Amino acid sequence: MIINKAGIRIAFLFCSLLFTLSCSTSYDAKGVFHRTRQGESLIWIAKSYGVELQDLAELNNIQQLDQPLAPGEKLYIPEKRENRFKKLPFEKRIAESLKETPGPSKGRKKRMGKKEKEKIYTEHDRFIWPVEGAVLSPFGIRHGRRHDGVDVKAVLGTPIRAADDGKVVYAGSMRGYGNLILIRHRDDFFTAYGHNKKNGVKEGEKVKRGEVIGLVGRTGRATGAHLHFEVREGEKARNPLFFLPTPN
Repeated sequence: MIINKAGIRIAFLFCSLLFTLSCSTSYDAKGVFHRTRQGESLIWIAKSYGVELQDLAELNNIQQLDQPLAPGEKLYIPEKRENRFKKLPFEKRIAESLKETPGPSKGRKKRMGKKEKEKIYTEHDRFIWPVEGAVLSPFGIRHGRRHDGVDVKAVLGTPIRAADDGKVVYAGSMRGYGNLILIRHRDDFFTAYGHNKKNGVKEGEKVKRGEVIGLVGRTGRATGAHLHFEVREGEKARNPLFFLPTPN
């Protein structure tokens, strides 16, 4: 995987320079930007704005509390309201799936209590990378809009693999995403795979981790071959890089 921790931060800070690929899976951001000052910590910034530390960390691609914040660095502060973002096209399908039957659980870790709220939660063994390639557009704010997944560069026709065991709850075409696959996993997690050249699974099928489910494409509003990959916990968008293996 062609990515490291420094690369993640650089990609986020300078994502406005990435014009080689684009997709329409971005939504209007509603929040403010904060310019960091000497001595400020992520915990202090989260408390000052009354936002969850985890949300602040994921939106700004910060996985460690001891990661230094440079003076003048711009951090995105989300709105505190639950309905702060435009709903995604497939959120209705997620909601329907959650109502149909409770998802299997294998002891999902919970963040509880004051001390836990002052930690950044990651689970790098939750999923595997669906394709290998450079992350060209990270999770967070891109061109003034929120990007709810990561765009991974891959050659047209590259096999896409299921990030974990699960059940296909959607396989079809959706505006903006092109050919899209949505898989439900344990603990009510979902993964989405967009812009596919071809979907290789059907709704209702059960898939295994690593199983080929489609081919990388550029369908929908995409200007180059890549995979748009999202992670959802229920309907909430989570930063995929917090749940995928970190390259050595």
